[in-house]
Amino acid sequence: MQTSPLHFVVAFIQPFQLDRVMDAVRSIPNFPGLSVSEVRGFGAHGAHPPREGERAEVHPLEDGLRLEVFCRPADLIVIVETIRKAAYTGHVGDGKIFAGPVTLGYRVRTAEWGESSILRSERPAAGSGD
Repeated sequence: MQTSPLHFVVAFIQPFQLDRVMDAVRSIPNFPGLSVSEVRGFGAHGAHPPREGERAEVHPLEDGLRLEVFCRPADLIVIVETIRKAAYTGHVGDGKIFAGPVTLGYRVRTAEWGESSILRSERPAAGSGD
C-alpha cells in the first residue's frame, strides 16, 4: 500500500468568527472540507474569575469551536493562514492553530488511501460493481 503524505490542522476559534472562517476557507481552491465541534476550555491567560451569578466553586470555561481539516502538504500553509486571518480580532482568546503530519488517511466508501481519501472522488463505491 503506497500512501501520499497528509497533514491535519486543528484550530480553536471564537464561535462568533465561524461564518467569517467558513467563507474564507470556501474560497480556497479544492478545499477538502472541515469538521466543527463545540468545545469549552481556557488558554494560557487562564480562566476568568467567576462572574456575578456563577457558582464560585465551578471553574468557568470559555465556549469555543474546534475546526479540523485534513489536507495535502501543498495546501497546509494556505489553509492555516486563511483560518488565522479570518479568525483574527486582535483580542485575547482569538484562538490557536496546530498542524502536523497524518500517518494514514482512508475513505471508507471508495477504499481510497492517502491524498485520494480527502479529494473529491469520482470513483464508484468499492464493491458497487462499476
